[in-house]
Amino acid sequence: MSNITSLEYRIRFLEDVVFKDDPEIALFKVIFIRLKNILCINHGEDCISCKYKKCLYRYLSAGDFALMDSMPIKINKPLFSKRFIKKNELLELNCIFLGNAAIHIDFFHFALKDLEVRGLFKEEYKFCIEDVSIENVNLLEDNTFVNSITVLTPIDNIKNIFEVEKEKIERLNKLYGIIDKKMPCIAEAYDFRAIQFHIRKSLHMGSSRINQE
Repeated sequence: MSNITSLEYRIRFLEDVVFKDDPEIALFKVIFIRLKNILCINHGEDCISCKYKKCLYRYLSAGDFALMDSMPIKINKPLFSKRFIKKNELLELNCIFLGNAAIHIDFFHFALKDLEVRGLFKEEYKFCIEDVSIENVNLLEDNTFVNSITVLTPIDNIKNIFEVEKEKIERLNKLYGIIDKKMPCIAEAYDFRAIQFHIRKSLHMGSSRINQE
């Protein structure tokens, strides 16, 4: 039995918008800025060094994005997104809440509704929420695929991908209570040749800068 919740919005923009980041990431970041204003206990200090270890903002943002792999809220976005959105065009924003993080889904919804009223980027761009859907995601017993989620497998030609991912899921499960039984480790040989490269522009999330490979 799994405890994973999918929250999906259909957003219609009321004017042309040009995003500096992919629109899904831009909205995700703005929502968390609003959440920080609502939930953060100590604005004058970074999450990692803050003495309030049980702050709800710290919990939802994994220390203001300092521990990205441990975030209980994941954004599900296309591999490539266009950054220019025309007036009346629709955008789907889909987020996955792991385990007990779904208890606080109303804060996330409130933050986006507040942005709908105020507008994005210093109240310059308006949008409206056309539709909202919340549903539980079912993991099939044979673990062959995850229903309702498209998974892009990380590339790693040095370590064992399946072992690394299993350790990550177990760490998340310990933090948020996602599944109620242990997962088997897949022992499957694979051969993949890839070229590693750095993306020039770093991604800024909260107070953290993430260098992508």
